[in-house]
Amino acid sequence: MLAILLGGGGVAYGLGNMVIQLAAIAVLALNLRACADFARNGPRALVALVAVTLALPLIQLIPLPPALWQSLPGRDLIAQSFTIAGLGADRWFPASVDPMRTLVAFCGTLAPAAIIVTGSMLSREQKLGLLRWALICICGAFVLGVVQFASGNQWGLLYDERSDPNVFYATFANRNSTALMFVIALTLLAALPRARGLAAVASAVAGVLFAVAVVLTQSRTGMALLAVPIGLLVLRLGAAALGRRTREQTSPRMAFGMALAAAVVVSGVFGASYLTGGRVAESVDRFVSAGAADRPEMWEDSYYAAGQYWPVGSGMGTFDEVFQVHESLEYVSPRRAGRAHSDWLEIAIEGGVFALLVAVLWLGWVLLSALPRGSREGTWLRLGAGAAIGAIALQSLVDYPLRNQSLLCLAALCIVLLVSRREQVS
Repeated sequence: MLAILLGGGGVAYGLGNMVIQLAAIAVLALNLRACADFARNGPRALVALVAVTLALPLIQLIPLPPALWQSLPGRDLIAQSFTIAGLGADRWFPASVDPMRTLVAFCGTLAPAAIIVTGSMLSREQKLGLLRWALICICGAFVLGVVQFASGNQWGLLYDERSDPNVFYATFANRNSTALMFVIALTLLAALPRARGLAAVASAVAGVLFAVAVVLTQSRTGMALLAVPIGLLVLRLGAAALGRRTREQTSPRMAFGMALAAAVVVSGVFGASYLTGGRVAESVDRFVSAGAADRPEMWEDSYYAAGQYWPVGSGMGTFDEVFQVHESLEYVSPRRAGRAHSDWLEIAIEGGVFALLVAVLWLGWVLLSALPRGSREGTWLRLGAGAAIGAIALQSLVDYPLRNQSLLCLAALCIVLLVSRREQVS
């Protein structure tokens, strides 16, 4: 709940991030037995990935002798700066060009690590409880977004950013992150076990509202990623229609009826708004417009910057500092880039080949964990969690979803859902 409420602003909002990270440290301190259980009995590949991810920024903070750190790519400017300042370049210095930024980046990994470590060894029912609680919190974020949107974003905004009165923000400073949160929620809703009665109605209503929220963010990547939960729902309905029922499936007739009703409602609302020139029309117009003309320029300069620090990287969390050194003069503007608008490029700059390898290994683990297995128990939930991680990876191509605590923690929850009991070491 803390992560969803306070963690959507990114590194610029350190106080909210600090509260989340302190809470994560408290959770770890109060659950030392669970931490030890995860280290001993958790899936070996997952334990190794968590350890390596936590270790990477810490390794970049280890002081190195002058001859070693000065031999690393892109460190000439640091040595020259020390000399000009009269400090002398013959001093020990870490691999990161900005150790404090890298320390902040490490602190950002504490909350998702706490979720993975304490959540992976829970029973299936306990994990479902965590998921339902997260979806309830997202419903709360939706309600806040409605208040903001109804006031033209004059009331209830959590972050003092350049806000558009026609954009649905909820608990984020970035419309793309807002859209992705609701896409993840929709994907996990489509993967939930069978619901009956009021619970089924509540899930259907939440799905419709979350889809509306994605469109109202006017996020092009968010609207495109709606294909992920829709595809999962179609796949699940198709499996039910063919008679391949699992314990978690609703009857094909009921599921198809609910999906059809939701589609009719959403289509009617969207169609009416578009034809009358409403907010949906604005979202569609933005989707088909060119927009984001400066991103290819950022990507070109980011690619060049990555080459200057390859293969070791400049240090996790240091993008904003190093990018300004390598930004092309023809692309310089009064505004700072802040981000590469591609997490993959930003990882390449900050962590080099090692960070990229870790990211690819995470995706490989997610893919293998999400694939159907001999036991049908939890199949759709694992597919949903894997699809949600896939949506994050796709948006990371053109944006920076994992640079805020909210989405990092949701990604960690998806990792927890991917761990099955039979993977635990006995």
